[in-house]
Amino acid sequence: MKRFLFVFVIFALLTGCASSNPLGMSDEQWKSITPEERQALLLKQQQYEEEQRTIRMKAEAEERKIQLKQEMAERERLERLYNAPKNGNVMMINILGGKYKYGKREKRILEESYEIARGETKKIQLTLENPKSRYNSTETAYLQYSMNGNGIYLYLDNPKYNSSKRIALLRDGNWLCGTRYKKSLNTSYESLHKISFFVKEVGSRCNLQRRHY
Repeated sequence: MKRFLFVFVIFALLTGCASSNPLGMSDEQWKSITPEERQALLLKQQQYEEEQRTIRMKAEAEERKIQLKQEMAERERLERLYNAPKNGNVMMINILGGKYKYGKREKRILEESYEIARGETKKIQLTLENPKSRYNSTETAYLQYSMNGNGIYLYLDNPKYNSSKRIALLRDGNWLCGTRYKKSLNTSYESLHKISFFVKEVGSRCNLQRRHY
C-alpha cells in the first residue's frame, strides 16, 4: 500500500511534465513499477483527464452563455438606436464615387448609401465597376462608428485583426446638416483613391435653409 501511494505521488508530480512516456515518467520509472500499479495509475490518469474535460466543457458552456447574452444585449441596443435615431446615434454615410486599385488593376467605386449606429462595426460590400467591360464585382470593407460619436472609419481589413490602415471621417461640427469628405487609403496590396463621402446624422433637422444633400 505504501509503495502504491509513493507511486501515486510520483504520478501527481509528473502529470504536469511533458514526456513521450506514459504519465510523463521516464523509462526507468515506468519499468520500476508492477503491471498492477501501471494499470491503477492509467485508471487514475483516465479519471483525471475526464474530470479536466468536464471542467473545460462547463467553462466553455458558461463562456458561450455569457457571449450570447452580450450579443443579445448588443442587438437590442442597436435596434433601439435604429428605431429612434437622434442626437447623432445613427449616421448616414454616402459613398459618392472614387477608385479601387489592386496591383495594376483599377475599378470605379459605384455610389452607395449606408447607415451605422454608434458603437457598431458593420461589414459592407463596395460595388466596383470595370471601366472597360462594365462588369461589376464587390469588395468587402468595414464601417465603424466610434462609441463616443466623434468618428466614422472605413477599413479594407477586419478592424479586429488590423486596425492600423483606415480612412477616418471625423466629426467637424456640421454633421447635423452634413459634411463632405474626399479621402484616400493605401495599403501594401490595395488602395482606395479619392473616395468622396457625404456624412449626415439620421433623423436630424438642419437649421440652414438652403442645403442640398
